[in-house]
Amino acid sequence: MGLDINSIHFLLAAHRRGARFDHTIMLGRQGLNIFPQKVAELFEAEGLPSAKFRAAGPDCAYAEPLFEALGAKNVDTLDNSDFEGARFIHDLNLPVPDVLKNRFDTVYDGGTLEHVFNFPQALKNCMEMTREGGRLYIHTCLNNLCGHGFYQFSPELFYRALGPENGFEVERMIVHRVGPYGSWYEVKDPNLIRSRVELITFTPVHLLVQARRTAIKPVFAETPQQSDYSVMWQGKLEPPKVKNPAFPRLSRLKNAFKYGWMFYTEQSLQNRKRFQKTRRDAR
Repeated sequence: MGLDINSIHFLLAAHRRGARFDHTIMLGRQGLNIFPQKVAELFEAEGLPSAKFRAAGPDCAYAEPLFEALGAKNVDTLDNSDFEGARFIHDLNLPVPDVLKNRFDTVYDGGTLEHVFNFPQALKNCMEMTREGGRLYIHTCLNNLCGHGFYQFSPELFYRALGPENGFEVERMIVHRVGPYGSWYEVKDPNLIRSRVELITFTPVHLLVQARRTAIKPVFAETPQQSDYSVMWQGKLEPPKVKNPAFPRLSRLKNAFKYGWMFYTEQSLQNRKRFQKTRRDAR
């Protein structure tokens, strides 16, 4: 997928809030899917180096200069092949070697995890490569991108996997429509709002995740569980009661209106309980 204007704004905001990029690794060599001159403008507004982008013209194909401008001393790439010059050749379906664990201030996935069949192992690899205090960034598919990769993901998955049990905390999660002009929405943790964060959209939607490694713990020693089921299993939530309607046909008509209304009020980006609109360039 590479870095677009959304992921660049996301990384700039992380830098502004103190994130470090000294030792960075990309999953796949990330392309720069935005004109270098625009990148230069964004970085100059932050007081960051921009000369490489000003000098590059339209031919700045890869993202190493961007991470270097964010403070990276070295930028490595991990890939399943060396066709784009990756330093580390590794199949993410398999555990990463110990030499890569707890090593990087920034692990950046700009569209790789959805293409790896053994996703839990691939995510575990990313988490283990992140050093304590470092951050994992993920830009991936959320909705209406069936067939792009093996998977599309839910916010719940990352909130549960990147939780304190595994030595992580999600610092920020953003939903945005694919493209340069879509609005941004902060995504609430289903466990905190005691509600599933479901979403139906008419357009493709991406998810941006920023998580910090707070402690070195065994990753997935316990299998992550969906939060509403965990609460139910603990006896803190009553299972839904099934009623037999007195007038089945009328009940079906009522349900049709009910679910139509629920789509517009609960399962869309207009649901402020789940999605809080935010500025992409907020400081």
